[in-house]
Amino acid sequence: MAFPENQETDGSSSSYADDGSATHHWGAKALRNEPIEVGDEIQINGATYTLDEERISRVAAYAEDVARRAIGGYLHVERFISLAGVLGEGQGGTPDAAIVVPEKCVGIIEDLKDGSGERVYASTLVQPATDTTPEVREPNPQLALYALGMLPEFEMFGEIDNVLLVIYQPKLGHIDEFPIDVEALKTFGKKASLAVELARAALGAGPDSLTTLGHLYPGTKQCRWCRAKANCPALAQFVADEVRADFDTIEAEEPKVPTDTKQLAKAYNAVPLIEMWCKSVKTEAHNAVLSGKEIIGVDSKPLKFVEGKQGDRTWTDPLTAEAALVGQLGPKAYSEPKLLTAPAAGKLLDKKATKQIWKDVFEPMIKRATGKPTLTLGSDPRPPVSGVASAEDFTDEL
Repeated sequence: MAFPENQETDGSSSSYADDGSATHHWGAKALRNEPIEVGDEIQINGATYTLDEERISRVAAYAEDVARRAIGGYLHVERFISLAGVLGEGQGGTPDAAIVVPEKCVGIIEDLKDGSGERVYASTLVQPATDTTPEVREPNPQLALYALGMLPEFEMFGEIDNVLLVIYQPKLGHIDEFPIDVEALKTFGKKASLAVELARAALGAGPDSLTTLGHLYPGTKQCRWCRAKANCPALAQFVADEVRADFDTIEAEEPKVPTDTKQLAKAYNAVPLIEMWCKSVKTEAHNAVLSGKEIIGVDSKPLKFVEGKQGDRTWTDPLTAEAALVGQLGPKAYSEPKLLTAPAAGKLLDKKATKQIWKDVFEPMIKRATGKPTLTLGSDPRPPVSGVASAEDFTDEL
């Protein structure tokens, strides 16, 4: 699989992904010392994205962080790298910033994440530390693969002992780093290559496939970026097992929600992966119908595309509409000016030049509704709350 470039979804495009792509576009220009300024525009998938002061501040901070790390070294900006040796022919990716510092025998991969959802980390905790053993962590797969692809480029400048993986997430004020030595990085590459081989063998095999031998282990982290989710037999079996139904009989009897606390916990933990699979199946069906394939629905008729809900009404020519409205309605043609919302005001004032005024004058005037109780893991550092009356009163983060 080729990595979805700078895209934090399961492989399908979205306005959030496109917005992130716009930030990456200007981020790359900043790293190349190409001029960018407020008001610059870019078209992505039919939508226009404008470089405003808030975005340019994020881009500038990212460029400064990369430049700081690149002192005394060499910077590669969005250079496509082949990952054929790990993922197979035709596979590759494009790291946002790759740096080699020969004097320190180190390479650096820095990835810009412009999302404002959950934090992204450069590594994952596999085993907590004990009194006798240190903690064990695994590298972020995307960054580790980028590092593997860039390693030959790095080694052209001399021997490389370590690679530093960096996640830069400006909207959340979040930077995460993970150093990994080259031998551990190569070991990760061997594991990734084996996993890809096993997956390909399983996806095209019959009842004696590697899937039945237990070599594929569906999970939220390992399945997130995989483009084979909709067709993966191991993931489909996982979903069927968790909802206690075979897909051929699911219409006849709805899956039953467990009431036993142990089974309920197991089912609840499976929800994120099942939702991921459902979304991937929808995307696969969408693409199949779009390409002319026939998918039969529950009404025994082929699925089809229809026009959805129409968008908001807008004037085709605002100036002409204004003249006509004034002639018909007079002063009533105009609505009363509205006060800026607190978030809109924050975008204008919560910046370096006016930050103190914003903090002293405006923040005391702001109120926020208490967040809904959120069901999450017991290891979450936030204190517990009480008083949840019913299931409708909470959201969840799992």
